[in-house]
Amino acid sequence: MAEQTPANSSYRKVLVTGANGQLGSRLTELGQKPGLHWVGYGRPELDITDEERVGKVLDRERPDVLVNAAAYTAVDRAEEEPKLAHQINAIGPAVLAKACAERGISFIHISTDYVFDGAQHRAYLVADEPNPQGVYARSKRAGELNVEKAFERCREASWWIIRVAWLYDVRGKNFFRTMVQLGESGKSLRVVDDQFGAPNAARPFASTIERLIQNLETVPSGYWHYSTEGPTSWFEFAKAIFALKGLEVDLRPCTSADYPTAAPRPKFSYLDGQYFAEVLRVERVHWEQELEQELKEN
Repeated sequence: MAEQTPANSSYRKVLVTGANGQLGSRLTELGQKPGLHWVGYGRPELDITDEERVGKVLDRERPDVLVNAAAYTAVDRAEEEPKLAHQINAIGPAVLAKACAERGISFIHISTDYVFDGAQHRAYLVADEPNPQGVYARSKRAGELNVEKAFERCREASWWIIRVAWLYDVRGKNFFRTMVQLGESGKSLRVVDDQFGAPNAARPFASTIERLIQNLETVPSGYWHYSTEGPTSWFEFAKAIFALKGLEVDLRPCTSADYPTAAPRPKFSYLDGQYFAEVLRVERVHWEQELEQELKEN
């Protein structure tokens, strides 16, 4: 995304949890810039459900902002591991938020489109009522509420919950990489064509979070939605990936009923990210344009 030079910058030390993950690694790779210093903690270094350990890390690092990019994201496996999903997605954010609120540390928590049931046919607004379906979705919604509760009486710091959908990267393990690997194998593929959202690349999303951190005073606390322009289906996303990679693939659409999963998926989970982009004064691009740009720059 094209960005303007931030008008309200001041020195901030930022601690990132889940630093070895898809988004966390992109955040810590943004590089040290004047007025901004990143510190990353992966799961081996910091168990976000361990109150004592979290407290010690925060007291040692003394960050101005904490970005929680740690999450249990195995949507289907969560149906078999509900306690673990709840620990990481609900208890972990509660522990982090409480520790930050007590120390006056601003808190940014990353959430998901899965908090909505996907039953409507227009872009989801922040004001829309969540209705999570499945273990993963309920655990993420519980995490949101726990963050909100932790900061109820805090006047020294603020909180932001940013929901994002269909996050991918040109590296690691995600839908994009899976499609490329399957496409290169020469196998025939069937991809769901009745679930709609918008793909969002991790690198530009990380840059938008950086932009938020540089302008915290201008963005009110609360819930925010981030999204490229869309929507599209998983089938169309896959087709665009193959076209840009120059892969000839026997690709055919199928329905959700043709491809049953353990956890329910929202049929329509396109998030309205326009207001967030306007507040931060960043350019909001179409998902296909972003995908093309990611392939060029990585």
